[in-house]
Amino acid sequence: MIMVCTRIAYAVLSVLLLASSLPAAADAAPVQRDAAGNRLETLLLQGGQGPDRTERYCTADGQWCVQALPSAGDDQPASLEVAERADAEGEPQMRYVPIDVVDDGDLRVWPFIVRLAPGAGADQAVADPQQAALQNVLVGGLVEARAMYSGGGASASTLHLARIRHLDDGIQVDADVLSVAWSANKMIRACFSERDFDQRAGACHDEYSFDAELALATEAQDMPVLRYQTGATNYPAGASPQRDSLAKGRLTKKDLRTEQDAQCSYTRTFRFTSGAYQPDRPLPECSAYTEP
Repeated sequence: MIMVCTRIAYAVLSVLLLASSLPAAADAAPVQRDAAGNRLETLLLQGGQGPDRTERYCTADGQWCVQALPSAGDDQPASLEVAERADAEGEPQMRYVPIDVVDDGDLRVWPFIVRLAPGAGADQAVADPQQAALQNVLVGGLVEARAMYSGGGASASTLHLARIRHLDDGIQVDADVLSVAWSANKMIRACFSERDFDQRAGACHDEYSFDAELALATEAQDMPVLRYQTGATNYPAGASPQRDSLAKGRLTKKDLRTEQDAQCSYTRTFRFTSGAYQPDRPLPECSAYTEP
């Protein structure tokens, strides 16, 4: 029975790790707009079109495309390659957003883009009519990290937003204007004997998950106001990443349910201040969920 439990656990873990490598947002989300005219829209997957067959995401009108590029060397960060096509006939202009990736981690595209209203996000008056007519945007990358444990494992991703804006002296790339935990799955503990299996009522692993969503708030005057909402859960009920669920004694059938962690399920509003997004209140300590 223990071997069967272990095989099932590894199968479930594989699914969790695969899920964490995918964008943690609704692929078919409608366009969101705020009072200033900023809009958040889905990027559409174009398939592996890069030199290394990396996934490429584009807006429906083809004006913007984003793909993740791995590090070119030990001293080089990974990057988002952002292609801007000002008109249907012209060649796209390439911009690069550097993003540091942890060892053995990788970078994926956040499959959304925030297209800023005319003039929004420039932070200064733009006299050049050609630059003033072009769109400023927010694009994002998901940095993913994984860890394997005896009988389990974990994965976690962090969202990094960057701003690309058109100024009189050319294109300005502001990397990392927002960095927040995005998704995580953790499976720890294991049954190593029939006694362990009995004590845990067949729930051989403690499981933890964390997911976040980012949306436009309705109010805005220039840069968008962002609403960040998270949800964290644990299984069995009463489990904590800091201690074995057996710390409170033998598990029973009533413990075999998923419960929400109230502290790490929260909503914050981020406003753009002094070159970066700042939350309206401090974020709670949730690293036990968000770090592998």
